[in-house]
Amino acid sequence: MLQIGPVQLASNLLLAPIAGHTDIAFRIVCREQGGVGCAYTDLLNSHAILRETTRTLDLARTNEFDQPAGMQLYGNSDDPLPEAACWAVDHGARIVDINMGCPVDKVAKKNGGSLLLRDCGNTTLLAKRIVDTVARHSGGRVPVTAKMRLGWDPEHKVAPILARQLADVGIAAVTVHGRYTVQFFSGTADWNAIGEVVEAVPSIPIIGNGDVSQPEHARDMIRTTGCAGVMIARAALRTPWLFRRAHALLTTGSVAPEPTLVDKLAVVLRHLDLTRQYDGEHRAAIRMRQHIAWYGKSMGHVKPLKEAIRLAKDFASIRLAIEAAQSAFAGSDAVYSDSGRPVAEALLRTGFEDFAKIACIDAGPE
Repeated sequence: MLQIGPVQLASNLLLAPIAGHTDIAFRIVCREQGGVGCAYTDLLNSHAILRETTRTLDLARTNEFDQPAGMQLYGNSDDPLPEAACWAVDHGARIVDINMGCPVDKVAKKNGGSLLLRDCGNTTLLAKRIVDTVARHSGGRVPVTAKMRLGWDPEHKVAPILARQLADVGIAAVTVHGRYTVQFFSGTADWNAIGEVVEAVPSIPIIGNGDVSQPEHARDMIRTTGCAGVMIARAALRTPWLFRRAHALLTTGSVAPEPTLVDKLAVVLRHLDLTRQYDGEHRAAIRMRQHIAWYGKSMGHVKPLKEAIRLAKDFASIRLAIEAAQSAFAGSDAVYSDSGRPVAEALLRTGFEDFAKIACIDAGPE
């Protein structure tokens, strides 16, 4: 479990806010797999939230199946972040998070995200404004947290100092990605540097983030850094069952089994159906054409299925292709496919002649 201010989480494993991916359908998929303490929305622009643009309302959408929900906001001291945080509270956020770590131009060029690491004093004052405003608005029931990187570059490692300053003004928890802004996602995350933040700020939970793609990585990060929890990002896109497996390891000492290939395909189908439920068939088809490449990384040799989904003309065709793959592996306890042939033959039986011929004969890994 993990306590963040007044909010008690059932697990200390969190789904990170991932731009372009963590919509309500995907968050629910991860929650249904088990082991998720809190799941965060996509990054939310403070101005767009208050204007209630259609796209931002979609990104911020939550419901009773998506709780406790975290909403992450980005902006700077000139933006209406305190007001946007109140909007988030009114629209279902149990935790409000301030983005201080995003390195991409869309966020940083607006003086938000990682650029907040360049002026710790002003960033701390901004955090205090948000904390005080949310405390008044929510009656103290919604904590404000922050997610940051180690600093802009190795010559400006500010995370230990900034995290301590943020704790002093009421930030309830800090997530630290173990890279610098200039690294983007290259190189390796510095878990020892995350540990320095833990040592510097004993008064609030420090959550580690970076290079956690296996259950053992979550355990090792906690052992190495002393962090109170682990936030998982890109690895969740291909293995949303990672939380369940890691939570089992952390609570029982044994890793939960890897899902079978049939089980994984059931998750893919559930993701497709949830996206249709919340965004309609057209959007569901577009999203699955994009996301199947991530899922495919956990399934072995399934190129015929990926091609069938990528080139499918509509939602119904995508669903038929997934069901054909399920049929191909029905009764199997295999975790990975070592040949594209079973999927190709199943697709052939359902009329996917062209896709069935694509790279399906050789039995080697993709």
